[in-house]
Amino acid sequence: MKNIILPIVTAVMLLFSGMLHTANAQNPVSFGLKGGINISNFTGSDFDYDARTGIVVGAVAAISLPALPIGIETGLFYSQKGAEVSEEGITGAIKVDYIEVPLLAKINLGPPGPIQPHLMVGPYVGFNINAESEISGNGMAISGDISDDTKSTEFGGIAALGVDFNLGLTKLNAQLRYSYGFSSVFETDFDDGEKNAALSITVGIMF
Repeated sequence: MKNIILPIVTAVMLLFSGMLHTANAQNPVSFGLKGGINISNFTGSDFDYDARTGIVVGAVAAISLPALPIGIETGLFYSQKGAEVSEEGITGAIKVDYIEVPLLAKINLGPPGPIQPHLMVGPYVGFNINAESEISGNGMAISGDISDDTKSTEFGGIAALGVDFNLGLTKLNAQLRYSYGFSSVFETDFDDGEKNAALSITVGIMF
């Protein structure tokens, strides 16, 4: 299943490229980079997991609609998710990393200006590219690949609050983003209801 991740991601980006090509010339199109930290955890399980801190980084493409305070943003992100565990002297981490493709509606708040707050909301799809577990304690350390025990794709939703800083030809931005997985992380035999949830703090630049 994971062998088809690259063709799927490529098809998504080509589709969006077609959207950009056919968009009205008056619609400003911009590209950029974003990066930051993920504070992720599993929800939906009876087990008490701890948060894992990782990174999120990616490329962004955006279309702003003329004369309207709304737009569309997508991109391709590498996102480290998962959780940590601590139980009776045993510590460990479940690391599940994804390539994510969001499709978000962006709503600008207030009149245009040098500082422009915004809201974003929409779905995303994630492709699992790495899954591993690490456990240590009582003089032992064990790590292993758990790709066969985790699902190859994830579907979820994103809500974000951010600020754009307009600097003429470029635009800086800072954003607080919350993502929640609608699908389980693990395959049926290992599924205890765990779903990904992550709070992301990112900064970026658009051209």
